[in-house]
Amino acid sequence: MRIAAVILAAGLSSRMGTFKPLLPLGGRSLLGHCGSLFAACGITDLLVVAGHKADDVREEAAALGMGVTENPHYRSGMFSSVRRAVSALPAGIEAFFMLPVDIPLIRPATVRSLLGNFTAGSGTILYPTFAGKRGHPPLIPAALIPAILAHDGAGGLEAVLGRYPGREVAVWDEGILLDADTPEDLQGLQDRLARISVPTGQEAEALAALLLAEPGLSHGRMVGKVAVALAMALNARGAELDIEAVYCGGLLHDVAKGLARHELRGAEVMAELGLPAIAAIVAAHKDLAAPADGRLTEKEIVCLADKYFSGTRRIDLGERYTEKLRMFAGDAAACRAITERMERALSLRSLVEQAAGRGIDTLLDEAGL
Repeated sequence: MRIAAVILAAGLSSRMGTFKPLLPLGGRSLLGHCGSLFAACGITDLLVVAGHKADDVREEAAALGMGVTENPHYRSGMFSSVRRAVSALPAGIEAFFMLPVDIPLIRPATVRSLLGNFTAGSGTILYPTFAGKRGHPPLIPAALIPAILAHDGAGGLEAVLGRYPGREVAVWDEGILLDADTPEDLQGLQDRLARISVPTGQEAEALAALLLAEPGLSHGRMVGKVAVALAMALNARGAELDIEAVYCGGLLHDVAKGLARHELRGAEVMAELGLPAIAAIVAAHKDLAAPADGRLTEKEIVCLADKYFSGTRRIDLGERYTEKLRMFAGDAAACRAITERMERALSLRSLVEQAAGRGIDTLLDEAGL
């Protein structure tokens, strides 16, 4: 299935005060971020629409391996660039993405989700949504190109697409809503880029809702809350644990529950979504020894937090392992392994309590958990 992508980069950037397509964001231009998004998803038919400062855009696009079409009427509005783009798309494509250059931090997982939901020949437009809001980029069937070209421009592209079937695809990526209209917006994107491997709390909840069913979702939320309570207690005494990473790791630690070596399979899922920091936490949540140097990380915190809840019921560490020993009473090897895991958990608990200056039960009571 051949899919193309259009990046609209022809505008004047009047609200920003400087030319947006070539603005740097983390060592790469906004145009570069948009192009790399689609390239990472295997899309090679990339078309940039240039207008204002067309020569500069053409040079940057060429360096990035993207094609360019120029819109001489860019001052008449964005729809003129849309029409120019669709008239220049290659024959034989099934559909195309349409992305303004000032929405540069969309996650590849979002594009892959839209591709996975697209049915060739259906004529249905796909719209990504986050928290119930539509964002970019829509995936538009190529069959709609004649209608776009025939439109008089009133109401823009939205008016054309509104006449055809569409389906919303929920994603966990807030980046579909975040543009760079002003310098303040750009600073917000700079801040987001610095932490792109860790979902925000809202993104983590959206991802969990997509990947987890009950009772796993409620258990994950509880483990996330416990992990945050422990991490905040340690941070109050000088640690520098990442609270968002701790919550997300706790929330999603059992994303592959039910599969063999679920902690490793879950880590693979997180890595595939572009979340290496969370993958490392998920991979270690089942069993982890106290670090020899005494330095606690997000991995140890989530691992220990998970041991304090069975579903949404709080349990004592001793109770947890006593139940398991009873279950495997006839299996000497299994009992040895359980006992070893219990000893590691108790050692980890001691280290956390020492670092926090209080017992974990006290911390959980104070947090209402």
